Amino acid sequence: MRHYYYLAAPFLIAFLVVLLGGQLNTVDARGRVIDDSTGAPVGGVALSYGKTRGAVSGTDGSYLIANLPRDARVTTRMPGYQPANVAAAVPEIRLKPGTLTVQVNEEGTDEKRVPNPEARQGDRVLAKGTESGNMVITVIDISGQKALICAQGFASKEIDLKGVTLVMTLARQEGAGCPALPSPSPAPSPSPAPSPSAAPTPGPSPSASP
Repeated sequence: MRHYYYLAAPFLIAFLVVLLGGQLNTVDARGRVIDDSTGAPVGGVALSYGKTRGAVSGTDGSYLIANLPRDARVTTRMPGYQPANVAAAVPEIRLKPGTLTVQVNEEGTDEKRVPNPEARQGDRVLAKGTESGNMVITVIDISGQKALICAQGFASKEIDLKGVTLVMTLARQEGAGCPALPSPSPAPSPSPAPSPSAAPTPGPSPSASP
C-alpha cells in the first residue's frame, strides 16, 4: 500500500505546485469606483481586461473580475468621466470628471428653466447654455475649482466644479445679469512714416575757392 503513496506523491506535489503557482501569479480585480471630486461611489462603470473579461460597478461602486494575471491592468469607461487604466490589484479606482452637465432652474418655481445661462471663471467663459437652461462645462484640469453661474435677469451664484451632473437654481433679480467682459485692447497704431515733403532740403553746395 505504501508504494502507492510513493507513486502518487510526485503527482500530488506537481498538483500543489501548479495550484499554488496559479494562486501566486493571479489576482482578483476587486474594489470600488469613486468619483475623485466628490468621494461618492460611481455605479454603472464598465471595467474591462482585454476583450473578453469585464464587469460593471454596482450602485455602491463595487466590482469584481476574478483570476487575472498579477500584472494585469483594468480600463474603465463611463460617460462624463475621463477613462482610467489601473493595476488590477488596486482596491479603489478614482475617476476624474471630464464634463459637468448643469441644469439651471428658476428658484421658487416648479423647475422653470433659466434661459441662456453662462458659466464664468474670472474673465473666462467656460460654457454658454441653451434656452432650456442646460449647459455642459468641460472640467478637465479645473476639477475642484469654482465657477460663477449667471444669466440675464437673475442673481449670480458660485458653484463648485465637481461631479458630472448638477441641478441648481438662480433667483430672479431685476436688472441683474452676467458681469461685463473686458473689451479686447486695441492694437497699437503704427507710427506714421515721415512725409517726403518733411525731408530736410539740402543746402547749396559750397563754391570752390579761385
